[in-house]
Amino acid sequence: MRWLLAVIIASGCVPTSFTYSPSFAKGPTPKPANCAFDVVTSPPTQAYEEVGILSFYNGTEPVTVDEFKKIVAKQVCDVGGDAVIAIANTKGQLTKGTIIHYPPGSKP
Repeated sequence: MRWLLAVIIASGCVPTSFTYSPSFAKGPTPKPANCAFDVVTSPPTQAYEEVGILSFYNGTEPVTVDEFKKIVAKQVCDVGGDAVIAIANTKGQLTKGTIIHYPPGSKP
């Protein structure tokens, strides 16, 4: 019984994380930690390149853009992303994201 209680308590403390799958072998140059990037909920109108895909892996699914941004910030900066297109599931949870990079001359 104590073991079950420990598992339940520990599972509530699991940090939320996303897996990253690159879209191509060599992406943009990594950016410094805490870089500035945007989170949008629909594809931008200006030209962009897909860097990779984020998929919810563990923890509690974020439901706001701000929560999502905090969780994926390091991954986005590490791969040189300029923005993330956040994708919600049918429950309104942001469980996927497409990291994008704006080519030179197309940045908003």
